[in-house]
Amino acid sequence: MNQVDKKLFKQIRRGDKQAFRALFDLYFNALAAFGYKYVEDIHAVEDMVQEVFISFWEGREKFDHPAAVKAFLYTSVRNKCLNYIKHQSVRRKHEGSLLYQLESDQYFESHVIEEETFNQLFAEIRNLPASSREIMLLALNGMKNQEIADELQVSINTVKTQKKIAYSKIKDAMGPMVQAIFTLLMI
Repeated sequence: MNQVDKKLFKQIRRGDKQAFRALFDLYFNALAAFGYKYVEDIHAVEDMVQEVFISFWEGREKFDHPAAVKAFLYTSVRNKCLNYIKHQSVRRKHEGSLLYQLESDQYFESHVIEEETFNQLFAEIRNLPASSREIMLLALNGMKNQEIADELQVSINTVKTQKKIAYSKIKDAMGPMVQAIFTLLMI
């Protein structure tokens, strides 16, 4: 660092914000150009450089020599750029992963629609006569016709008939989407 930088260094260590601003103005463009050699996204690089300056300001009392400031600034920008590259690489690698899907708007919208559809389905099931409702709820819990018949102590034909009545009433109430729901539920 030259003499001006030594004077700035002393002022910055004392908490002089104008001196800090002068240091920022002196090195910002050079650090941004340096970072751009690693990351070709000028906005991301500028954000990283600003973060480095914030880190420097917060730890300014720890620096014993003006030369350490310049080394810190360049090393920190380099490290932030390398971390950014690693993060982008991991993100691209996992774009097809569950986390990426969970973050997407399409995932959110499809699950809201699915949830609303199931809420409507269960509302329609609650409107069924008691015997049909009970059979449908057991079927939705994954029980087979024979298991339902055994559980309720009725014939398997009663279970099939009640399910058929329930499907018909639900289909009338919900329309064509009900077939897709029952297919999803594998009833």
